[in-house]
Amino acid sequence: MKLFVKNSRAATTLVEMLMSVGCGSLILASVVAGSVALQRSVTAIEGYSTSEGDQLRVLDYVAMDCRRALSASVANNILTLTVPTYYDSNGYAVAPSFTSTWGIQYGTGSTVTISYYQIGNSFVRSVTVGPTTSTTAIATNVSNFTVTPQDLTSSVSCSITFSPRFTYLPGPGPVAGTTVYCNTFLRNAAARQ
Repeated sequence: MKLFVKNSRAATTLVEMLMSVGCGSLILASVVAGSVALQRSVTAIEGYSTSEGDQLRVLDYVAMDCRRALSASVANNILTLTVPTYYDSNGYAVAPSFTSTWGIQYGTGSTVTISYYQIGNSFVRSVTVGPTTSTTAIATNVSNFTVTPQDLTSSVSCSITFSPRFTYLPGPGPVAGTTVYCNTFLRNAAARQ
């Protein structure tokens, strides 16, 4: 009796190998394209969040200081506000008192000068107390700052244009920027007392 031994070998053909490499390449390409799109989306969201935070911070600072201001002036597109001294030299809050016309007065009538202006692409808040001046950049990517000198005895109006942080657009060109407006009444101004 003769035994037959089967000599079969399991292997893939060249066509099967090319098909599997092609399918694998398509899957890898789609994963890479998806990860690049996701990274761009995250970058755009981060830029949007940072820009919105800067815009809100600028509006909050300008509105807060304008509401507290005794007077305002505009020269060379620099908004300068005179604010009462709310804290003494030790950092403690000064108790308010009333003037003869029932206006609120802090301390002995000493004041702090606060200026807002643009340096390059930064929006700056400068605080002067006596001989000491401290300057802080409160926003970046600012392309334009405009103060409209209306009636500076009762209100201040300004606009700030921010350059976009994420400018990849498939269309005709980049976005010009976002402009925020602030129109705030001077609560402590002489016209209100």
